[in-house]
Amino acid sequence: MIKSITRILNIRNLLIIAVYLFLKNNKDGTYRTYEIKEESMEPSLHEGDYVLAIKVAEPLNRGDIVIYEYAPKNIEIIKRVIGLPGETISNEDGEIKVDGKSISDSWGNGKSASFETITLQEDELFVLGDNREKSSSDSSSIGPIKNEDCWKLRYLYWPYHKFKSYE
Repeated sequence: MIKSITRILNIRNLLIIAVYLFLKNNKDGTYRTYEIKEESMEPSLHEGDYVLAIKVAEPLNRGDIVIYEYAPKNIEIIKRVIGLPGETISNEDGEIKVDGKSISDSWGNGKSASFETITLQEDELFVLGDNREKSSSDSSSIGPIKNEDCWKLRYLYWPYHKFKSYE
């Protein structure tokens, strides 16, 4: 019986629980935790992964992963930044172009759904999921998102064996 209890309450599990409780009790609003609930970011992030994001303080870069709230559905969405303020984003046969040039989109998986060419304002971003065929509620369907509404992904912390830092 004691061996069973020690297996359940080992140091690693206690540490994970303590970190989780610490992250969940963010009183100053500088970071947030998020559970991946869809397949749109595969293969980078999988359903059931838990991540930590910080409030955006510095300018975002192409390739950064962000979390934002999609108000009409009252849900939080996680996507990758493709287009930056002032850029023109287009799609030609599923290939994403920025200011008329193809981008090196090594994280993209599959062809993007068709969308109309858009020029971003100075406070807007264009975001897409990595798994383009299963991505929804991204800029190809809902339009650009506001930079100030974004939380930047910093860590994948669960499952613990997949721990990863995003800079």
